[in-house]
Amino acid sequence: MAQTTIEILYPEFGNQAGDNGNAMYLRACLPQAAFIETTFGEEPAFVTRDDLSLILLCGMTERQQERVLDALMPYAERLAALADAGTPMLFTGNAVELLGNMIITPEGRGITGLGLFDFVTHQLTPRRFTGVGLGTFQPAPGADPIDIVGFKMQFTQAEGKNEKWSFCTLKQGFGMNKKSAFEGVRRNNLIGTWFLGPLLTVNPPFTRWLLDTMGEADAVLAHEEVAMRAYEQRVKDFATPGMDV
Repeated sequence: MAQTTIEILYPEFGNQAGDNGNAMYLRACLPQAAFIETTFGEEPAFVTRDDLSLILLCGMTERQQERVLDALMPYAERLAALADAGTPMLFTGNAVELLGNMIITPEGRGITGLGLFDFVTHQLTPRRFTGVGLGTFQPAPGADPIDIVGFKMQFTQAEGKNEKWSFCTLKQGFGMNKKSAFEGVRRNNLIGTWFLGPLLTVNPPFTRWLLDTMGEADAVLAHEEVAMRAYEQRVKDFATPGMDV
């Protein structure tokens, strides 16, 4: 059996709002896995390797976001090919915005995105959009849905019709924008979401799906009992009417 190998892109950037907790939790769940930390300026491992179990990129500052886009742009087609081949990938926080067609700054400057999904992000700094969300993720047709909980803290709103390729459908909170109930993006096993949390720590059932998808069906969820108790309580709390205000 091939060793599970996870590439963490630009960990020195992807640590906003505690989002580096996603990598920390994966390390706790998969102590025998190999972790590649690709720092800014290095060529990503995914460029030449086809055996990666997961590619992870978490939220960063707006300036770092633009630098990362410049660094990843030569590999946009490679990322699209990996997504279509079913390679698991997770982009959280504003990292999901890299996957769209464009990011428009408050001054009106357009920053070309990787183009894996058809949406445009508008930076509305200094306006801040915060809240909580409760949604449903459908792993596969006919599979049992998974409740997703998360937190939002962003300076952006996006526009695009992601109904058919969203990460989850919300029961509470806002999705791609304040008028949308469709959160994030999905292309096979590529998941992009604005949810913070960190996502994997606060959603153990989703983490279970991700581990299974990575070929780690026998891996034990770290601190599973405590994580599940906290998750189940959040699902109840976030379902409270008005909780997202």
